[in-house]
Amino acid sequence: MNAKPVNVRPLAERDKEDWRRLWAGYLEFYETELSDEVTAHTWERLMNRESAVWGLVAEAGGEVAGILNYVLHANTWSLRPVCYLEDLYVDSAARGQGAGRALIEALIDMAKGHDWHRVYWMTADDNETARMLYDRITPVTRWVRYDVNI
Repeated sequence: MNAKPVNVRPLAERDKEDWRRLWAGYLEFYETELSDEVTAHTWERLMNRESAVWGLVAEAGGEVAGILNYVLHANTWSLRPVCYLEDLYVDSAARGQGAGRALIEALIDMAKGHDWHRVYWMTADDNETARMLYDRITPVTRWVRYDVNI
């Protein structure tokens, strides 16, 4: 399959069906389930310009091929906000064609343009396909994450 040019743009209300489809694929990939209430609330936050949660989409050939959700937040080590790339998912049919890289690079460009302090993300240690891309963008850090689910 020939790679189609990728266009990245802000997530919009018209993307709801595509976002939900890709969100479902993302959750399935990570073998997890969320309630419809959480999914609906996440969408509402993505559409609320007063929220700290934002989204981008990658289009290839006029189709939404990938989504990226991010959170912009304060940081105690900088006067500038930092950006947590929380969710990134590319449709399996579009993988390897540049949508994931285009989404990350668009977010990094936004960070530079808005003078954010940092963009950071994490992935499962066994997500080798994603890690091959991430390792080409930036070196892995030495930080280890701990979770306490309440």
